[in-house]
Amino acid sequence: MMLYKTSLRKSLTELLVVVVLLFHGTRSIQVLEFQRDGVASVETMGEYKGVVDRNWRMDSLTLCARFKIFFLHNRGTFFQLKDTVDDWENQLKGELWLNRVRPVMAHRYQFQLLKNKLRTFKWYHLCFTYDHLKHLYNTFINGELIFELTYDVARQIYGDYARVGQAGPLYESFSGALSQLFYSFPLLLQVNVWDSVVSADVIAHMAACKSDPQGNYISWEVGWNLFKVTEYNVPLSHFCQQTKDTTYFGFPDLRMDFAFYICEALGTHLPVTKTMEEVDFWFNLSARSWPDHQDVCGHDFWGAVTDIREEGTWVTHYDNAPAPPLAWDDGEPNGIYYENCGKIEPIGLSDINCLTNIMCAICEFPEQQIFSFLGTCELELRNIHFIAYQERLGDLYFKGYGEYLIRQEGEEWVWINVVKNRTLARLDRNSPFNMPMGRRVWHLETTVCNQVKGARTLVLTPCQSDSYTCDDATCIPLENRCDFKYDCQDRSDEVDCELVGKPGDYKKELPPRLGDDKEAASLPVTIKINIESTTIYTTQMTMQLSYEIHMTWFDNRLTYRNLKTNDSLNKVPFSSMMSLWSPTVGFVNTEGHQHTTVDIESLLYLQRHHPPPRRDNSAPGEVDLFPGEENPLTISRKYSTTFNCDFNLVLYPFDVQHCDMHLRMLSGSKNYLTFEDISSSAAYHGSELLLEYQIKQPKLLYDNSQEFSEMMVRVTLQRRSGYSILNIYTPSMILIVISYVSLFFRPHILEVRVMTTLTSLLVLATLFTQVSASLPKTSYFKMVDVWLLFCIVMSFLIIIFHTIIDNTLIDAIPGMTASSPPAPTKVLPLSVDSRPSSSDFRSYAHLGKTTKSLITASRYSIFAIFTLFNLIYWSYIFG
Repeated sequence: MMLYKTSLRKSLTELLVVVVLLFHGTRSIQVLEFQRDGVASVETMGEYKGVVDRNWRMDSLTLCARFKIFFLHNRGTFFQLKDTVDDWENQLKGELWLNRVRPVMAHRYQFQLLKNKLRTFKWYHLCFTYDHLKHLYNTFINGELIFELTYDVARQIYGDYARVGQAGPLYESFSGALSQLFYSFPLLLQVNVWDSVVSADVIAHMAACKSDPQGNYISWEVGWNLFKVTEYNVPLSHFCQQTKDTTYFGFPDLRMDFAFYICEALGTHLPVTKTMEEVDFWFNLSARSWPDHQDVCGHDFWGAVTDIREEGTWVTHYDNAPAPPLAWDDGEPNGIYYENCGKIEPIGLSDINCLTNIMCAICEFPEQQIFSFLGTCELELRNIHFIAYQERLGDLYFKGYGEYLIRQEGEEWVWINVVKNRTLARLDRNSPFNMPMGRRVWHLETTVCNQVKGARTLVLTPCQSDSYTCDDATCIPLENRCDFKYDCQDRSDEVDCELVGKPGDYKKELPPRLGDDKEAASLPVTIKINIESTTIYTTQMTMQLSYEIHMTWFDNRLTYRNLKTNDSLNKVPFSSMMSLWSPTVGFVNTEGHQHTTVDIESLLYLQRHHPPPRRDNSAPGEVDLFPGEENPLTISRKYSTTFNCDFNLVLYPFDVQHCDMHLRMLSGSKNYLTFEDISSSAAYHGSELLLEYQIKQPKLLYDNSQEFSEMMVRVTLQRRSGYSILNIYTPSMILIVISYVSLFFRPHILEVRVMTTLTSLLVLATLFTQVSASLPKTSYFKMVDVWLLFCIVMSFLIIIFHTIIDNTLIDAIPGMTASSPPAPTKVLPLSVDSRPSSSDFRSYAHLGKTTKSLITASRYSIFAIFTLFNLIYWSYIFG
């Protein structure tokens, strides 16, 4: 029930608010003007006539006002509430900059950024609201919510003195017009039902000039005691009658190149007439805007099209894009290659000679253009930003948001301080077209932010912060600056592309530190190695690598300019690279003293890791500065190096080897420089299958136990044993089988058995010699040596068995004794009777028992030894 009553009261209150708002919609509104000449004074103010009750303690509130800026000092304070009893100066304040506003509540300061920068001589409606229940700040510009902030003020707001246009310090005084100050707690019309803020709908109603509500705490209608303030009254609709129509500047009697320059340098283009209605519009505009100069700008105008580059192909001069269908006069264009520019006539467009004609140029501005005056080292936007104005045909001047003005005095352009009536600089008389827009030489006549007098390059530009100003004041994307191709028509975007700024005391010999502290931690250097190809020489125990090293580090002594998001565009020129410190890494396990070098084959790039925190205000252009401690340098170079390896060949040819790239930091001890172990990496990009090995991805090992930091890139090599199996193990296996088979030959043919085994033995010995010659000489046995030696020993044992068996045959031959002389050799004719009986040779019946036992034992023992050896041998290798 309580909630229902509360909601009902709130609805009735809001309805009452709307009714009163509509009632005030037709009233005349008081306007106060402060410091129209821009001269700061603490005496210009308006003191509130009403009673401010300091016992009225506020939690939530709404502060609204309409304002128009003439000049900006350090900041403009349009309202202040203070308490003189407790000496609280800043109980409530409304402060203005160009790109931000700030409500101050109970000495709580909270900046609130604006989407769009404020402009001079333009009415704005501003509202601050604070809801103490939600701890929510809201900022409204022209009825639109543009900022929200959650913050607990945690104090009540009160005071006994209120004023407008002043806050005490001279640099905070307000220069501009003020009206409709509205201050409410907690609601309008004294309806103090609950703590609340004015709704967004009501604020939008006020901003649209549909109402003029009065606050219940501070009311504009109560009035102000004015001191050096001009006042006048306007209808409420006056504030919302600001024209949003397009602005036009006219410049008579210009050559083609001057006409093409003037509009582009002001941030716009010459007209492109596509229909006769547009042609009529331009001539009606001229008659309406400059009625007294119809003899100058009432006949013909320069158009934005040309076919100078290619006859018959009409393009817009500012971007060389194909022109749309144009409103040509009958029979036009007809000047072939003699007439290459466009002229807007009352009856349409025609082509004319570019070099011999002088006509009027009209520039169109959809909105008032903001210019920046760069290179003056000013830090405040109010001293950098200007707006172009034209009060009569051909006239042009630039009014600053602060105290500055750029105007033409006679034939000379001057930069002056209008408040102090002082000339700061004069434009060089040799400037192109004698116009200040673009990159120009100015001659300083007085000190400006500690700059010495004399010639200095400055730039007056219509370009936004994300653009780069060419010398002729045209704009290109900032990313296109120094990107190795021309984007400006005058090709000025590829000039002065130095990326690195060094302090005067920079020393190339000294490595950077992480901080200014003498005890600062060591500087980590990130190493990334990309191995492209590998060749292994087993007999020499070396590894030849073709690889690329990338070394990355931070140098907090350096400042970088205009880094691109594409790192490849941030290449440092060779001359600058040679003047910078870079780490030197030595290759320990190589012949001689080899190390990384910086030469013509090296490439140094800057990496953009963070957005720029600030701009170089002393530079005549858009120069973003990147600190070296946040954005690293990377130097890369290709190398081809032979590294010594310590192979362990015990398991050859079934071995796995490790060969290291042993790196040592040479530029400083580990107290100053170390290898970074998180981001460092090594990768192999070549073929995995080499002639002898299968290569695996390398691993990194670190060692900081010595004086200098060391790192090893360990390359793992798995030997491909197929060659050895085919050319060593398979032949040797066949030979040992042949030797073993000789045990199954007839016992009586000793010569055949021995020759077979002996031949196998000799071949095995030769194979052993060849294999040993193809491998490094080691003091230990390799597994292939063990295998071949075993095969040789097995052949030797078989020969021994053959000898023993042969000796046992004596007992098996009748009449044969060990001391019997050998029978004489007789030659007999071959006959059937002289042939030995096959049974004499194939039958073992006549053999003795001992011989049979030896034959059987030799066969089984050789097979058993061979089997046992193989079990042990292969188990050891693959176990």
